[in-house]
Amino acid sequence: MSGRRRASKVWLAAATSLVALLAAGALQAAASAGRFDVVPLLGPALAPTIEALGALALVGSWISRQRSWLALELPAVVLVSAAVTGVVAAALWVTGAVTDAYPACFALWVAMGLAALIGFPLIVARPGFLRRCTAGAAVPLTLTGALLLINDEYGVWPTFGDLLGHTKVLDGKLLNGKLLNGPALHLPPHSVASDKGVLVALDPPATRSHFAHRPGSVYLPPAYFTAARTKLPVIVMLAGAPGGTAQWPTSGKAIASADAYAATHHGLAPVLLFVDQNGSATGDTECVDGPQGNAETYLTVDVPEFVTRTLRVPQFANRWAVAGFSAGGTCAVGLALAHPDTFRHFVDLAGDLCPNLGNRDHTRSALFGGSRDAMENHDPVRLLRTRHYKGTTGWFAAGVNDPDRMTMSKKLAAAASKGGVKVHQFTGVAGHNWQFASDAFARVLPSLCTDLGLR
Repeated sequence: MSGRRRASKVWLAAATSLVALLAAGALQAAASAGRFDVVPLLGPALAPTIEALGALALVGSWISRQRSWLALELPAVVLVSAAVTGVVAAALWVTGAVTDAYPACFALWVAMGLAALIGFPLIVARPGFLRRCTAGAAVPLTLTGALLLINDEYGVWPTFGDLLGHTKVLDGKLLNGKLLNGPALHLPPHSVASDKGVLVALDPPATRSHFAHRPGSVYLPPAYFTAARTKLPVIVMLAGAPGGTAQWPTSGKAIASADAYAATHHGLAPVLLFVDQNGSATGDTECVDGPQGNAETYLTVDVPEFVTRTLRVPQFANRWAVAGFSAGGTCAVGLALAHPDTFRHFVDLAGDLCPNLGNRDHTRSALFGGSRDAMENHDPVRLLRTRHYKGTTGWFAAGVNDPDRMTMSKKLAAAASKGGVKVHQFTGVAGHNWQFASDAFARVLPSLCTDLGLR
């Protein structure tokens, strides 16, 4: 009898595993095909609910009367999870991958996921079908819950499609070929709605700077495909660090903001350039030329030259702007002040006072090769004190829950006003996250377009 029961349990476990694998495969195929792309990931209920279920499953899998589990294995799981979490946090800080403060609860969420992973093989090796099931459920639930809760804090992936990188981008070869080199400038049939712009892959070569960069993209408004193309202004859009070129189109909702503007202005809107200034997801050049690469030359020479030649939009400083969030905001101020002949307008959303990698000594060494002069020449407050920027406009903003950046924003705005910049300064929603950045850009865009010459 015991043999039959044992065999039935084996068959039940095998059947359960097979069903789980088939279900996982079907879900993966559907996700890869984009069936879940529009599913929202931000909201007040989704992440807390999944994390609560994960916590219940995790605690449920720990319930046992076995002394060895309670006295040895469970404490070991908790201690190892806490230690690994601490090491990861320290590594992120020491390497400079993350320099901004983050909520302490992040550590708890990550530690729960690690505890579920580490404890899983120990629990499945012991008897108890229900415990095994709850341990198996705890792994995806706690890990998914942690990811979603952190995403709620920063707003990086508004939808499931954004998480998977399913951004709808037209092939750059189509842009360089059919759209520009033909006898007429028009969209390919059935490619996009005629009342909306298009996002096209774009990778400006680093001809002069030799800067190792990631490919980007460009938003072309509806009017780009008309005779009004030569009248369109350009905005270079820079994300923060860590970050990438896909964040402004997705997390920052820049395309939606530009389409909304175009819808009320006969298809007119700026050309938006989403280009890379950091070289990697965790890189941070602060948009200067130095040991980490010639990002400044890339953004002020290579990108404009390629764009004017390829997209056939004129390069007039009063019709070019640079906008950025976080480290990208620091870049926007620095580039516009150092190169007013390239950018006459800038938008600084929650940037720092000056290029910054944590402390002055490390910043001077990592960004400027130890040169004090180079560091001073990239200090916005110094530039604003020693030069006059007549005809330049600048926007400064930070979220209401981001007091440190708000203080910096006000200080820079005051210095810019004294330096001749036409200043706009306001307090945005939320904190140091993409919820703030997306709302602030939508708020800035109409006035910025007016200064860029659109009516």
